[in-house]
Amino acid sequence: MTSEEAKRILLLYRPQTSDAADAEMHAALEQARRDPALQEWFERYCEGQASLRQKFAELPVPEDLKDAILAGRKIVRPAFWWQKPAWLAAAAAVAILFGVSALWPRSNSTDRFSLYRARMVRVALHEYRMDIVTNDLRQVQRYLDAKGGPADFAIPNRLEHLNVTGGGHIRWGKTPASMVCFDRGGGQMLFLFVINSAAVKGEPQRPTPLKIGALQTLSWTQGRNTYVLAGPDDPDFMQKYGPGF
Repeated sequence: MTSEEAKRILLLYRPQTSDAADAEMHAALEQARRDPALQEWFERYCEGQASLRQKFAELPVPEDLKDAILAGRKIVRPAFWWQKPAWLAAAAAVAILFGVSALWPRSNSTDRFSLYRARMVRVALHEYRMDIVTNDLRQVQRYLDAKGGPADFAIPNRLEHLNVTGGGHIRWGKTPASMVCFDRGGGQMLFLFVINSAAVKGEPQRPTPLKIGALQTLSWTQGRNTYVLAGPDDPDFMQKYGPGF
């Protein structure tokens, strides 16, 4: 993940929430710790968020707000509470936020490999489900092929001794991706995600390890597919499960 990508993700960060537990947000925070300039920007951003939160908390609630809501579709001409200085200040703050967002450069972030990898880790951690449950890899491949996902993928030789438990169909933007699940033993799973390399940018050509949150990942490109293998943290993860090239 680059510092530019991390900054875009950190713009969604909400202090004093569970946002840091999200895989993408965790990766962005880790990048900030590695980049002093990004860390300095992030600290100023959090200070600004805290200041805005405090300003909004100080705004008085209009006395007639409840009546205005309960009026529903009735035509009501209220005393113009929105013209009070406090509400003008709130409107100005919102306008500033929209102005800042308008100046932020837009790009199609869904094609970046680092974001794709973080998304697949989040699937493994929080959204894991198998659309097909079987120990037969060929059945999994036939199912994924019928769903439009990559089915011509190569399983690393070091994974062949593990039992396949099933697979799933995932979408990354408009591109289908495939998931194959392996039983590592001891109640632990390995997840192999496969996507056409044309759908992501910055994909690694050689096996590249990276720990994201609680999971260890290994990523590589082979043929026309890009692979992400995710599983429990293990110091020998690459030697045990990598493609070996």
